[in-house]
Amino acid sequence: MEPRVRSRAPSPVKSLTVACVLAAGLSALPTGCAGGPGAGSPVPGPPPVLLDQQGFDAALRRAAGDFRWPADHRPDLDRLSRNSAPRGTDAAPAGSERIILEIANSCAWYLSWAAAHDRADAAAAAAALQVLEEVLPTYGPQDPDGRRFAEEAAAGARAGDGSLARQFTEANCDGAITWAGSGTAAAADGPGGAP
Repeated sequence: MEPRVRSRAPSPVKSLTVACVLAAGLSALPTGCAGGPGAGSPVPGPPPVLLDQQGFDAALRRAAGDFRWPADHRPDLDRLSRNSAPRGTDAAPAGSERIILEIANSCAWYLSWAAAHDRADAAAAAAALQVLEEVLPTYGPQDPDGRRFAEEAAAGARAGDGSLARQFTEANCDGAITWAGSGTAAAADGPGGAP
């Protein structure tokens, strides 16, 4: 999971779904070059499992239970699914729901740490910091840049500097995720809601 910094644009959750669908389509293409070994041969192994809207929604809800969420930031799964599930006849590769949840979980913990830090709640900030240091760097293990960013954001948070965490939430969370029970999107948390 590589954090992105960008201005307000279409939801990163929707953009991620499009990227996942594209990746699934590309993985189904045959390998090899004309005349080379494997030319025209299908990719070895089973075909990717693709999820329609209902399958994605069910997988997202099942996988959400595998994540630990801070009490003050739990995603509204109805809206998260609605914003990220494939539409119509589109499909998303199985596993893309976990990527969406890793992003949402990262948002939740960065925002929870920031809120605790802002209100000087040392116990809650320490609990969130532990997740920032031990869990978030494990998301997207195939992405060394994402791991490095998470480690640097956690180190900054430990030092009381939430600028990298804020950068992540502004690029990946604001306006894209609604928190259950709050009726508000991450962007509505305001200056005190992001590190």
